[in-house]
Amino acid sequence: MDLEPKPPRSPTGAVRIAWGFGDFVWIYIAGLVASLVGASVGAGLAGDTPGHTSALTIALGAGGQYAAWGVGLLYLSRRRGLGTLAADFGLAVRASKFWALFAGIALQIVLGVFVLPLVHLVGNEKQTVVDDLRNASGPKLAVLLVVAGLIAPVFEELLFRGLLLRALRRRFSPEVAIGGSALLFALGHLLDPSLGTVAVLPALFALGVISGIAAVEVGDLSVSIPLHIGFNIVTVAAYACLLR
Repeated sequence: MDLEPKPPRSPTGAVRIAWGFGDFVWIYIAGLVASLVGASVGAGLAGDTPGHTSALTIALGAGGQYAAWGVGLLYLSRRRGLGTLAADFGLAVRASKFWALFAGIALQIVLGVFVLPLVHLVGNEKQTVVDDLRNASGPKLAVLLVVAGLIAPVFEELLFRGLLLRALRRRFSPEVAIGGSALLFALGHLLDPSLGTVAVLPALFALGVISGIAAVEVGDLSVSIPLHIGFNIVTVAAYACLLR
């Protein structure tokens, strides 16, 4: 397999990737700060109580995080790239690649079986987002479905496979860049510090590796985005509909 990347190029053919790992760090942190601000505003407006998070709080928290990531990526693209998320970070949607959605569903099922012993080992403690999905209804359920099943995969692929992977690839071999971006992707989920999150880290790392290989091989995110969406859909559907 040819793992050589296909980076964005200017009309003259010159490669133009002028961002690095530091840019990933500040955009990632900006998203976390924006998420905390948005969630705090939502909690104040909705009058959340301990143990009860409203749909507004979830929407503003997630909206703040992904809006900050999007603005940061656009800033890098306009100031130091070719000017579009497609050219610089590989944002692409192609009907011919929608098979990856089903590949992601299959991947989640296979990896879910693999980590099942670890989940049992921690006493079936679930990730916070999974508990929220299982107990949600009405507007809160709708917000969680959209965020976890669609918005999160798109922005996570843009940040981890679009920005981070390409930045690492400037300095390291494809294998190291893919593994490094996958590791940071998995560890990033430890912001939910539950044992349930720790148990599924191997599956998240595997998703990161496979998405990274797809992004490098294809040259954009047209496969990794639907792959990630399919991966998330299984959890969203299972806990929102089947296991209630």
